[in-house]
Amino acid sequence: MAHIQFVDELVREYLLFRGFTSTVKAFDNDLKADKDKGFRVDKIVDQIIHYVNVSDLAGLKEYWSHLDSLVFSKLEVHVQPAVRKIEYSLYKMYLVTAAQSTGGVRNEKVSEFLSKMLSELQGQNEWKEWFMLPYIQKPEENPSFSLYFTRAWQDSVLVSLHNLLATVFQCMPQPTLTSYENDATLVKKLQDEITALRGKTQQQAIDKTSPIGHQSRLAQYSDRLSGPMPLVDDFCAVPAEQLDSGLREARGLRGLLRQMGGSPVMGRKTPRSQSQN
Repeated sequence: MAHIQFVDELVREYLLFRGFTSTVKAFDNDLKADKDKGFRVDKIVDQIIHYVNVSDLAGLKEYWSHLDSLVFSKLEVHVQPAVRKIEYSLYKMYLVTAAQSTGGVRNEKVSEFLSKMLSELQGQNEWKEWFMLPYIQKPEENPSFSLYFTRAWQDSVLVSLHNLLATVFQCMPQPTLTSYENDATLVKKLQDEITALRGKTQQQAIDKTSPIGHQSRLAQYSDRLSGPMPLVDDFCAVPAEQLDSGLREARGLRGLLRQMGGSPVMGRKTPRSQSQN
């Protein structure tokens, strides 16, 4: 949703054009305090990482609560377990980061987290071992926690969070003002298709009515007629026996007519003809 920033600029430009200076100031203040970061996934992930790295539990919970009310709570029911799993993974990353910090705040931050989250996490089996974390000297070497101290696991959590936010923002219904780009692209595509079809139709009409088109068609027909024509044997499907029999009958008929022509019957004149002579 990178076009959100462009829409923000359009709104600000319009407010300045109308002379709404006080509204512009309020608009700029809201942009600075924008928790959604213009729906830029990378900025949101960076903000969450910041809360984790500085061990700001209140900021992390507040920010996640904002995302939950804005986006996650509107998702379908079957998606909620995946969202909750990512949330708890971020809490575990928070504990791992706090446990690795130096300066004497390690156990303090871990204990603070467990005490504040006790009511929410104590009834879940996956969190039972985590309440022992403040009392383990080297948790990164403990079989129960070693996986969470690896870079691969932490990166997988951030990638999952990034993919979740990207998918959700892509599917979110948008106001009319922010959907102008898609509408403009669709209109441009339809206009191009109409122009192409109109040009094709006009060209076909020109080819049918113009003398050049008529002459070109005559030339095509002339080429076809002037070329070698295939010889078609109408008797190719007649069996040879039938063809020989027909020839014999034709010869016999010609002989019979020849005999009749030379016979006295054919050469005799009728009495009527004699009387006329």
